[in-house]
Amino acid sequence: MAVNEGESGWERLFRLVFEQSAHPIVLLDEQRRIVAANAAAAELWGSGRAALAGRSIVDSIDPGERALAAREWQAFLRSGEYSGARQLVRDDGTRVRVSFAARRAPVDGRALSVYVVTPARAGNAEGAGHGTKLPLTERERQVITLIALGRETDEIAAELHISRETVRSHVRNAMAKLGVHTRAQLVAVTLCADRALHETAWQASEIPRTRD
Repeated sequence: MAVNEGESGWERLFRLVFEQSAHPIVLLDEQRRIVAANAAAAELWGSGRAALAGRSIVDSIDPGERALAAREWQAFLRSGEYSGARQLVRDDGTRVRVSFAARRAPVDGRALSVYVVTPARAGNAEGAGHGTKLPLTERERQVITLIALGRETDEIAAELHISRETVRSHVRNAMAKLGVHTRAQLVAVTLCADRALHETAWQASEIPRTRD
């Protein structure tokens, strides 16, 4: 998913974070075909990014969960929000339990689904709330943009020169305002919500991390 230097605003930030994020993210069309996958998704699937493009994500869902997934997908197309857990079948046949969240967003002039995956053990992060009040503060936007990039609490604290507890507090507040309950949901909403991504926070983390 190439970044067009002439772009500005939300779509440009979306593309940049999509490419840099350590979270596995794929873009799906209405038939659940993968339109694009970032490097972290290719690593999770055990496949190349080009090889993932055009494939149906259904092929990567455990057969025992496909009927439920199909029903939930139809509900998602009506609501625009979707989250849960799945047994993901990797290209080598191994299975891994993941949490996921999806949101609808216009990308390249198409209505696509931004599908974010995290290890199932991530569960409820930072004590999510239940509100929907907006907007986010400047600092909250910085913190959740770094989370979307895959940063952990200690890394965010170091990059922003704040305490770990302050990071957690900003995450709790942001999750309450956005009405989300897991990291996967937080990343999906951050990517898709206008004015949620923070350009300065992304620029400070422009050099991707080396994965061990």
